[in-house]
Amino acid sequence: MSPMRDGLFWRMFSAILAVVTVTVALFTAMLLATQRTQAQENYETEVRMQARQVAEYMQQLNQLNLIKSNATIQWLVNEKIVEIYDRYNADIWIVDLSSGRLELKYIDRSWNTTESLASDAVIEQLNLILAGNEIRTSGLFPELGDHIVTIGVPWTYSDGRVVGAVLLHIPNDRLQVSLISVLPQAALPIAASMLLGVLLAFFIARSQTLPIKEIDSAVREFTKGDLSRRVELHCGGELEQLGNSINRMAGELSSLEESRRSFVANVSHELRSPMTSIKGYVQAMLDGTIGDEDRPRYLGVVLDETNRLTDLVRDLLDLSRLESGKFPMEIAPFDANEMLRRILIRFEQRIDVKHIDVDIEFADDPCYALGDVNRINQVVSNFVDNAVKFMDGEGSLLTLRTLREDKHIRFRVQDNGPGISPADQPHILERFYKADKAHTAGMGTGLGLSICKSILQQHNSAIEMRSRPGETVFEFTLPAAEPAPRIAGDAEGQRPRMLAE
Repeated sequence: MSPMRDGLFWRMFSAILAVVTVTVALFTAMLLATQRTQAQENYETEVRMQARQVAEYMQQLNQLNLIKSNATIQWLVNEKIVEIYDRYNADIWIVDLSSGRLELKYIDRSWNTTESLASDAVIEQLNLILAGNEIRTSGLFPELGDHIVTIGVPWTYSDGRVVGAVLLHIPNDRLQVSLISVLPQAALPIAASMLLGVLLAFFIARSQTLPIKEIDSAVREFTKGDLSRRVELHCGGELEQLGNSINRMAGELSSLEESRRSFVANVSHELRSPMTSIKGYVQAMLDGTIGDEDRPRYLGVVLDETNRLTDLVRDLLDLSRLESGKFPMEIAPFDANEMLRRILIRFEQRIDVKHIDVDIEFADDPCYALGDVNRINQVVSNFVDNAVKFMDGEGSLLTLRTLREDKHIRFRVQDNGPGISPADQPHILERFYKADKAHTAGMGTGLGLSICKSILQQHNSAIEMRSRPGETVFEFTLPAAEPAPRIAGDAEGQRPRMLAE
């Protein structure tokens, strides 16, 4: 089978067409059955009308009181009997009940069934006719056969009194209408229904497969690396939603690809700069360009560049593990105030060199928060490092605060440095982003704030930043915890627990 005929369109078209065909077939069967039933009813009504016409002739004879002498009416009755016999293969019996006894008139003389009129079954049916009813029964006269249907109608005097019966005997098969006989009447609607079904199957299959082809074409372009391709669908429903989702995915993949390329370019640049410096100094020392007396100084430069490479590789590994979710977090209560004190002690020398004043404002002391103390220490240290890096001279102020907010602890690092330009603020959390006047400038790797962002995401938190000339604030929140009551035998005397518990 060719790919075209084995495609989704042909499978869907065939399936819909099969359903339509079955539906049309069922409709046709019901239509033919209905028309056949209607035709049979019409045919039987026609036969009954023949019997009624004979009854009208008999009534006319009664009105003229010339039943035995009016040759014209008698001839009409005989001709009607012959016509019925030839046309329907049926016989007419005319029963006179006016004399109080059964008397058979105008009968096919080949049947000698006068005595059958006296049977109980016949008497019962004749009484129904005498009461003015019409009858239809099968097998009333066994000598005629079970396949004979008897239709009886009353005939009356001018005063409306029933005086006789007209019995028409017709084979049952002559009352049946074959399906073939009604098929021509149903041929046109059947053909129209089938044509409409084919057209509907085609358009429905086409309307469903065209969006899928559009999606398939877009995905093929994606696999070739063209992420600018977009799915254009206006069909509504789930397929259009799928197209929109694919477009969003393409946009995210495009951003991710751009981010990847930028990341590779930035890493290459960050690695190339210190490696070039190291190679240049080592080559100069080897070929004697740098003398022995200058060698220690340049070896120190090489060591600094090596440490810079080490920091970069460490930050890259940390960032990779954080973003992959494989960086284990040891979540436990810790004293936030004590952590900030230790950070200040570690930065004490740099703070003194720059003559920076420190303002510390703690919430409750001790103040317990829930998180990985080492990773949170890394976050706050990065904030403090950036703040110290960009403050210089008298009047510089570094502020560290912990604030209790309901069931959370807010950590805040604030400085009165030059601030971050509005153009740089949306980008400072991006990897390798550096700006001359931003807190991320200097000799850092440009990954510090990105790592902080990933660490806080692991804690279901986020960096909140605001900056203007003379004020820059970095802050975040963690769930609060409080020490449990003293327990006998507990050496520490205090064991923190979450406030939210």
